[in-house]
Amino acid sequence: MERLDEVIWVEKTSFVDELLDQELTVSPIPAGLEANVLKFCSPTDCAVLKIWNKASNPDVHFQHGLLAALRHRGIPVSTSYGWGHTPSRHKVLLTSCDGSPPSTVTSRHAKDFADLLLGLHQLSVRELDRALLKTYDFIPYFYPGIEEHQDIWAELLPLVAGSELKRNKLIHGDFNLGNILDNQGKYTIIDWTNAQLGDARYDLAWSSFLIHIYNGEMLASAFRNAYLSGSEFDTEEIRRFEAIACLRWLLLHRTADIPRTETTIHRVNEIIIGNKYLKNEIGGFP
Repeated sequence: MERLDEVIWVEKTSFVDELLDQELTVSPIPAGLEANVLKFCSPTDCAVLKIWNKASNPDVHFQHGLLAALRHRGIPVSTSYGWGHTPSRHKVLLTSCDGSPPSTVTSRHAKDFADLLLGLHQLSVRELDRALLKTYDFIPYFYPGIEEHQDIWAELLPLVAGSELKRNKLIHGDFNLGNILDNQGKYTIIDWTNAQLGDARYDLAWSSFLIHIYNGEMLASAFRNAYLSGSEFDTEEIRRFEAIACLRWLLLHRTADIPRTETTIHRVNEIIIGNKYLKNEIGGFP
C-alpha cells in the first residue's frame, strides 16, 4: 500500500486531514521484521506510516495512547497522528517524522542514549493510566517457541528463577540504536510495540547486549556504565540479565532472520565465554 488515503482510520487528528489535502510523495524507510514503513511528505510536512504484516498483531490503539501519555510527561517520543488499518486489515500507525538512526555513535552518544533509557525507567508508573501498563509472562513473551530448544531452555530457567524478576517499571522492550532517531542532536525513541510493565534490568541488559554485538564492547561499556551511574543497580546483577538477554538472541538467531555477520557471531561467542552465568557450549557456533 502506497496511498495514505486508502487507510481506514479508527482514530485520527486534524493533521491527517490536512496532510491528505496536499500532494504527497512517498518513500520507503528501512524497517524490522514485522512491519513496513513509508514516509509521506507534502511540501510543508512529513509523516511516517508503519504497516504491520498479518503475522503480527500489535495493539496499535495502545501505542497511540502510550505515545501521547509519554510525550505529556517529557519522554522524547514521536507524535501519533492516528491509527487504523489498510483495506486488507493490516494495522497501521501514523506518527511524526523525527529524523533517522544515528550514522555514527561515540561514547558521548552512548551516554546520551543511556540517559534516554534511564529517564524512561525513572518515570513513575503511578502517573500512567492502568490501560497503558500491559503485563505479560516473561518467558512466553520474549522467548516464544523456546520449548523446542531444550539447550537454551535449560540455561534460561535457572537464570530467570534466580533473578527475582520485577514488574515495576515501564520498559521499552527493544531499546536499540535502530529505535533511536537523531534530528540534529534531538533524539526520539521509536517502536513501542513491546512496551510493558517489566524489569528495568532486563531492558538495560538487552540494550547493552545489542550494542555490544553490533557496535562493540567499548560503546556497550560506556552505555552500561552511564546508566548504572544514575541507577541503584550493580554490575553483577546486570551481568546475569545480560546472560538472559544473550539466550534470547541465540533463540532469535535460530528462529528469525535477524542481522548477523561474522563479527556479530564472534562477539556473541566472546560474551558467552566471558559471562560466568553461561555455559561455553551454549552458542553452538563453529
